[in-house]
Amino acid sequence: ANNSASCAPPQDEVGLVLFNGKYKPERHEVTNQPYENFTVHIPADNWEVDVAELTVNRFHMIGGKTNCKMKILQPLLGLAFIAGLVSATFQPSGVPFKSPVTVANGFSAGVAFSNLTLPRGIAFDSEENLLVIERGFGVTAFTRVTSPSPGFERTVVVQNAAVTHGILVVDKVLYVSTGTTLLSYPYNPSTKTAGTPTLVIDGIPGDGELTTHTFLIESGTGAFLVGDGPLTNIDPTARDPANGRAQIRRFVPSTLPLHWADGQVIVYGIRNPGGFAFDPSPSSGPASVHRLYVVENGASIDNVTGLTAQFVNDNPSDEINFVQYSATSQPHSYGFPDCAPLWNPDADPTGVPQYVGLPSGTQISLKLDPAFTDAWCRDPANNVPPVLDFQAHSVPLDIKFFTSGSTSTKGSFPKSFCGDAFVSFHGSFDRTPPTGYGVVRVPFPLQNSYSFLIQAADLTTCPGTCIRPAGLAFGRDGRLYVSSDSSGERGGNDKRNRDMIDFKVTSVVGFKDVHMILKENL
Repeated sequence: ANNSASCAPPQDEVGLVLFNGKYKPERHEVTNQPYENFTVHIPADNWEVDVAELTVNRFHMIGGKTNCKMKILQPLLGLAFIAGLVSATFQPSGVPFKSPVTVANGFSAGVAFSNLTLPRGIAFDSEENLLVIERGFGVTAFTRVTSPSPGFERTVVVQNAAVTHGILVVDKVLYVSTGTTLLSYPYNPSTKTAGTPTLVIDGIPGDGELTTHTFLIESGTGAFLVGDGPLTNIDPTARDPANGRAQIRRFVPSTLPLHWADGQVIVYGIRNPGGFAFDPSPSSGPASVHRLYVVENGASIDNVTGLTAQFVNDNPSDEINFVQYSATSQPHSYGFPDCAPLWNPDADPTGVPQYVGLPSGTQISLKLDPAFTDAWCRDPANNVPPVLDFQAHSVPLDIKFFTSGSTSTKGSFPKSFCGDAFVSFHGSFDRTPPTGYGVVRVPFPLQNSYSFLIQAADLTTCPGTCIRPAGLAFGRDGRLYVSSDSSGERGGNDKRNRDMIDFKVTSVVGFKDVHMILKENL
């Protein structure tokens, strides 16, 4: 009921109200991602695009409580809705990070564009436009310009709210992933426009917790490699490669659409193959054998019997896995859901003494089934171990190798970095203190080490407005571009749902930084 005597007008608390009504989200293209579309009219005399923010406020009551709760939802269209009304938007250089960052000596970083809708995977086209998946909106292109001042111009290429993470541009074809499909669009890099999509692969499981569905295309064969995550955080069904969970499948191009069930399983037991890249170094083996590096997020093991909160705060490791496969090879298991590598075996000497003194990286059983013991997990015939362990809860999402830019510029990475890998750390959601929130360099050949190029300066404030790197791409200028989908999660103590916030839109608020430019200072 209205109580005008004691309540301030709504516009004094939440700003100009464009819509007031019921909120009833429903499932549409992607399972477990309900949403509801609204159309609102923005009065021209009340809206200044460069200083305004579009938000959605949901009011609700729980049980018999008398007080009303307000939750600020991330509008999937957000400010991208405004950008969609015009052909392009512009942001000048020099916009600061919303939270301070620390950058490695000899390098600098800057914000290229801000206030996007969950920027995830990124890729360059042949004209050096940087294409970005804006999850919940579509695909946008960013072009470096000098007028009206140095900066970047943003152009809407595809409006498709179902896109998730994966993106590649091959010649004049744009490929993107959704929660259940792989799509291709005819694409013109000169005009930054796309045509009608074609369904390339259908039937990809879309009901799991992690539906990023990263993909690659083999050079020469044109075969597609598509990753899929687990149904749940710890998913026993992933033991069976035929199940389609926590694995990567290969698809040879033929009559479209291709079907997920028909793909060749090249590896399974990788919980969330969030990012993968082909080994760029020369091979002495058969040309038919492909070599792939895959980053993997370890499972949350809070509910595993016999482990304490102090122990799981520092375990298990996140990983880089090395996969070799051919068109006729049989897949190997990489341990999930039964095995996991330790990051800090000594994390709780009193509560979990049985692992004290073991080397970091030692495989242990999560004891889901008596058949899968510690000894079973340590046998590489059962469980292929990672080639590099990362700090627990770092959440690696992408991996790219630096192969030297085709154009030498002042900001190019040094040639000494050629062949090294770079990995984005999205950052922890349930570790004290937080960790990750940056981009690391992994020297090759592997030396069991890595170092940060950029990281949130004060991890104790994360996630907050800290950078949360997701996608990576090197330009021809030898610089590294990084998407950052910071979410500033609010509300809810369920750890599973909070983990989903790393990959799905649920109840989140805050800004959406886009990509940074990392370059060497000369």
